[in-house]
Amino acid sequence: MHMDPIYVLTGAFLCSLWLIRLFFKRLSRRSIDYLLGPPPGSWLVGNFPDLSRPDELGDADFSWIKAYGSTLHIKHTFGEDRLFTADPKAIQYILNTSGYNFPKPPESRVGSEMLLGRGLVWAEGTQHARQRKIMNPAFSFAALRGFLPLFRQTSQRAVNKIKDDMFAGTESKVVDITKWLSRITLDAIGEAAFGYQFHAVTKGHGSKLAKAYDNLLPEAFADLSDASLATLSVMGWLPTFLIHALFRLPVGMFKPVHSYITIAREVAQDIVDKQTALYLDGKEGSKDVMMRANLSEDPKSKLSTEEILPQMTTLFLAGHDTTAITSSWALYHLSRNLEYQRLVREEIKATKAAAAERGDSELTIADLDSMKYLLATMKETLRYHPIVPALVREAGRDDVIPLALPVKSKTGETITSIPVSKGQTVHMSFIGYNRLPEVWGPDADQWRPERFLEGVQGSQKVNLGVISNVASFSSGLRGCIGWRFAVLEMQAILIELLESFEFSPPSENVEIIMAAAGVMTPMIKGSKERRANLPLTMTLL
Repeated sequence: MHMDPIYVLTGAFLCSLWLIRLFFKRLSRRSIDYLLGPPPGSWLVGNFPDLSRPDELGDADFSWIKAYGSTLHIKHTFGEDRLFTADPKAIQYILNTSGYNFPKPPESRVGSEMLLGRGLVWAEGTQHARQRKIMNPAFSFAALRGFLPLFRQTSQRAVNKIKDDMFAGTESKVVDITKWLSRITLDAIGEAAFGYQFHAVTKGHGSKLAKAYDNLLPEAFADLSDASLATLSVMGWLPTFLIHALFRLPVGMFKPVHSYITIAREVAQDIVDKQTALYLDGKEGSKDVMMRANLSEDPKSKLSTEEILPQMTTLFLAGHDTTAITSSWALYHLSRNLEYQRLVREEIKATKAAAAERGDSELTIADLDSMKYLLATMKETLRYHPIVPALVREAGRDDVIPLALPVKSKTGETITSIPVSKGQTVHMSFIGYNRLPEVWGPDADQWRPERFLEGVQGSQKVNLGVISNVASFSSGLRGCIGWRFAVLEMQAILIELLESFEFSPPSENVEIIMAAAGVMTPMIKGSKERRANLPLTMTLL
């Protein structure tokens, strides 16, 4: 395959910069070589391909943890030493106890900036604390109460559209559920957060943003080459002008990302302009919390235009994709556990009947939280399928990371804590932690929602995450700001779909894998098409 000479020269230049940086970084660093770990595949990319392009997400994590324990030593690009951990106490220490002392490494921040802008995901320290404080009211309990009817209405529109488009003259149909869920969640985020209509459910890819987003992450980040992995790892050490130039290259992962960013920012600016005009005319709606924050008279509680646009593009991408894919996985497992699906459906009917009996046409948040089978379904799906399977952090100072699960060194010594030098990079495996038998029981490798009804003994000793000690929404000061929004949205979507359809596996033998494509994406095993795809048989009820 011919490669653009500019791309080759740029790659060589980036590698040189990284080697210089790595040399100086190692001069003052404590070694973690005493820890066990897998042999690197190569000096250029180390164990990075095992994590970024496995046959199925988690393959490397699970095998390494089984072989070496929950904390180990791996190699990254250009021979860099990285600490890999799925240990609950280590992750809790890094994300919760240490506050902002374990920031994102430079390459992660650059990736966040290029894809999402300088919003919450990119910000660190006092800048992050300020942005989060301003954004918090948009996701308060009071705001959530207003979102619930919108989520139900959007989901009901989708149910009607699916019936009209897919079920004319038939009672059952095999449907790729990921497409519909992506449209539902994009419309929901538009209406709930911005008071804006994307019309993704009714127009499909006729929506400008929906078309730009379609298959973005798999196209950009699935099956990255060694050269791409090496390029990503040196991004944090380049001058800004060069980074922007790279992301404008019409090649590889840069092409779909640049196209999406351009359109997402245009749409975000259009929303800001329209909502600002409504606000100035005194016509703002109760949903437009972010717009009102942007127009505050108090500079300390105001987002500048440069800050609010990245928050919006973050919500476009993270706010709808994570919910859509997690809901897809929930329906996948319910389709293979029909008896449990029946229990959830009966619970939905009973809860709606109780609401109608007391004179309510809408379910309340309390109603949703009382639905134990549905809630257990969601918690178990979040545990089993963390949308972001890992996070990477860098020690901001010399520190000692404690362990809940001791490991053995190469010499057989028992290790209960890991001293790290400033600059040491740590790979936190959420998918590994979420499957630890020590936390979730001997059947941690099974999707079994009953564990949350019975009480998970091991997890009661852990203080991690924002919901039931599951790490999928991260934890601590940087825990997902919209996690309640996402859970509520998933509940509303699943209620409407399960009330109207039964879900079962397709008749043809299709194996679905957890693919690494920016996020944990359902794909058909063996398919040459790199896109989310989860076919399920839907039967009208």
